[in-house]
Amino acid sequence: MSDNDSVTSEALVSAVFDHAGLTIPPDRLAANYEVYSSTLALIRQASVTGLGEAVPAVGFKASWD
Repeated sequence: MSDNDSVTSEALVSAVFDHAGLTIPPDRLAANYEVYSSTLALIRQASVTGLGEAVPAVGFKASWD
């Protein structure tokens, strides 16, 4: 799913719950679909897409003196 997709299908929301090992009855999923979908959209926005190169901490000296 691309970053531009703001609408998450009910089937995708169900698949996310299945992947997490959570059993959500279909009637509860339908009743709370908008909340679940918007929560997943927020999670996608907050997720880091690429970390890239990290500079090693060569200047760090772990000592107490």
